[in-house]
Amino acid sequence: MKPITFFVSLITIAIVLSSVTANPYGGWQPIKNIHTYRVQEIAKFAVAMHNRENNFKHRLRLASIRRGLFQVVDGVNYKLDVMVVGGNTFDSNGRMYRTEVHESLGALELKFFTPIFKELN
Repeated sequence: MKPITFFVSLITIAIVLSSVTANPYGGWQPIKNIHTYRVQEIAKFAVAMHNRENNFKHRLRLASIRRGLFQVVDGVNYKLDVMVVGGNTFDSNGRMYRTEVHESLGALELKFFTPIFKELN
């Protein structure tokens, strides 16, 4: 692993942990600022991986992040409600999806990406 990747991962985890006031390990906590570059990057990764997994049939594109949670485990899990636009079956308002991405040592892995009709609980 490249030292810079490891360093970026440590900084990301430190930033996430610094925003937690209670027990950060295991429980889901709200992301205080979903507009940070890193959260936007994770949401774009999720949409891109969903497009790739579906052979680029819909060509979805991230419009916005509505809400997000994170969980500190052996890295960080991010659960995001995202609004996407594009594809051939979507209206101009877009559609909501819930996605979960796991980040460990700078590597991202898409856990799921499913349509939703309600916000995070």
